[in-house]
Amino acid sequence: MSHNELGTQTSPYLLQHADNPVHWKAWSEDVFAQAQELNKPVLLSVGYAACHWCHVMAHESFEDIETAHLMNDLFINVKVDREEHPDVDALYQKALSVMGQQGGWPLTVFLTPSGHPFWGGTYFPLKALYGRPSFKDVLQSISNVFHTQKEDVAQNVEAISGAIAEEAMPKGNGQMTIKNLTDLVGSIHQALDSDFGGLTGAPKFPQPVLFDFFWRANWLKKDKKIEDLIHLSLEQMCLGGIYDHLSGGFARYSTDQEWLVPHFEKMLYDNALLVSLLTMVWRKHPEPLFKRTIEETIGWAIEEMTIRTPKGAVFAAALDADSEGVEGKFYVWDEHEIDQILGNHSKSFKDAYDVTSRGNWENKNILRRVTPFTSLSDEKTLNKCRRILYQERHKRIAPARDDKVLLDWNAMMVKALCEAGLVFEREDWIKRAEESYHALLDIMDHSGKELHHSWCNGITGAKAYLEDYTNLGMAALALYEVTGKEEYFKNAKTWAELLFEQFLDPKSGAYTMSSRPTVAQIEIQQKPVHDNATPSGNGLMANLLVDLYHLSGEEKYKERFEKLLTAFGSPHPNDIFGMPGLCSALLRFEKMETIAILGTKTDKETKSLIKKASYYPSPSRKLLLGGKQGKIDGPALLKDKKMIDKKPTAYVCQFGTCSLPITSEDEMEGTLSSLPDRP
Repeated sequence: MSHNELGTQTSPYLLQHADNPVHWKAWSEDVFAQAQELNKPVLLSVGYAACHWCHVMAHESFEDIETAHLMNDLFINVKVDREEHPDVDALYQKALSVMGQQGGWPLTVFLTPSGHPFWGGTYFPLKALYGRPSFKDVLQSISNVFHTQKEDVAQNVEAISGAIAEEAMPKGNGQMTIKNLTDLVGSIHQALDSDFGGLTGAPKFPQPVLFDFFWRANWLKKDKKIEDLIHLSLEQMCLGGIYDHLSGGFARYSTDQEWLVPHFEKMLYDNALLVSLLTMVWRKHPEPLFKRTIEETIGWAIEEMTIRTPKGAVFAAALDADSEGVEGKFYVWDEHEIDQILGNHSKSFKDAYDVTSRGNWENKNILRRVTPFTSLSDEKTLNKCRRILYQERHKRIAPARDDKVLLDWNAMMVKALCEAGLVFEREDWIKRAEESYHALLDIMDHSGKELHHSWCNGITGAKAYLEDYTNLGMAALALYEVTGKEEYFKNAKTWAELLFEQFLDPKSGAYTMSSRPTVAQIEIQQKPVHDNATPSGNGLMANLLVDLYHLSGEEKYKERFEKLLTAFGSPHPNDIFGMPGLCSALLRFEKMETIAILGTKTDKETKSLIKKASYYPSPSRKLLLGGKQGKIDGPALLKDKKMIDKKPTAYVCQFGTCSLPITSEDEMEGTLSSLPDRP
């Protein structure tokens, strides 16, 4: 007899549904074998633990006995955590897209017993609402169509599968150039909100991958207005309600154009990417607000997201939007609460953080900074208030934490810790990055050949994906940059070779999301290059290959990068907007400055050279530390570089040539300031 089988799973999202009267099954090939045996369509429901509308649909429909009976009678029901199986999510989100529908979560797709999609949507209400049919009506209608309109279903399957297969083929012509990129950036003013920053309209997502590209391209374009708009965007995010002003960390997006009302869940990947972006921009604009936001966001990740493993600390995936069944309840305040808690300091805090008797959201107050932020020293009273409120908030029932450990998201945070640790001279962040990196390799069953994508409560999930290996490679190179330890460089090369051997589509030169088909009967391999909230696999691969080429000088990495560029590269503005990660790789390939520093890392003179190099604001600079042995095991042009008079010595290399030896901060400053922008 069928029953709900999710109780044996480790995913917090699946366990949220383990008590549903729905006879849920976890994702596996056995599901389709059973569906074929019973001649039932498959109802696939995809979501994640921190998803508010996933909770709404669960409470309305999946906990409803009458709805559950319909689902159990008419379908084989499969529940998927999109963070555990990003390939499943990507495949069926694409199916929804080619059906002409907006994607999102919860994702609800109806499949044939072989796994082919023939109809779908996202959230369906229990009763007809918001212009959507009731979920029960949908269930009965789809079941009827499946059993009585076989030809229509077959035609749908053929059309959808054909469209997915067509979209999975790279469409590039290799024509993309630096000029295409800088010309586009010069014309994006109208796409950016001149009042509040970010892209125009609402909802507003932080878009760190896109703004990373804008910043890099504008380094060459030198459009002051664009620079100011990027700066404004980051400033407004740091001041807005999307940022948690008590514990640090950013929510996933803002529902309004002012960054006031977040969708309150906090995702590890958003915060890792924003730390990296803020650190890069801080090197040009050393704003106290940016520095504090970086410090607090890293502090939040370490304090609230740490998961302990036998080999060290890693990071949990997300914090929920809801607590006690109410979205945002943990984060909002009444004015009288603030008055009672802060006493004499209440007025100054309320004035600074937009707290009023009527509230700024549903009669409650979301904290956002509305008075100017000038310097850290001017914030002593407000900081004291924030600490008091933080402690008071700890007495509330906190949102649930998704304790799943994801390899790609953790690797993003390792990279961010390295970048911020280097710039802000925080050895503790760099040590934590090393600890997390090695713990990840341990829990993901590192065998030298294969890793896993997820881990929870001691159990590993699916095999690692393209994004796992590429993010891990970038994290290894970040560690190599800040420690000089060659093991990390070798690791990055190992992951790149594994991807070349197991993920490369030799026909196109692009890399597949997985080394295996998502569904056995559907031989379509996704080749992701369009960036969303997280960077795409092929965009990441391009950046990994660029770094490996510049750090090793090995031509094979250049050749593989150029094939990727040929597969996807396009001069069309819409294509460039859609794949900013790949575009950033081209900018870095053409512009990379490699700063090699020879000398014991702990020496005062070496530290001063490293500090000067780390502050250099070019978004394409890369450091190489030669250590006390006084030599660089890197590109051929650095093989003969040595320390001068046994003093710490630096060389700045760009466009295939290196500077004269540099032994002082002043010489480093003069050399860096005289570098050309283009070859």
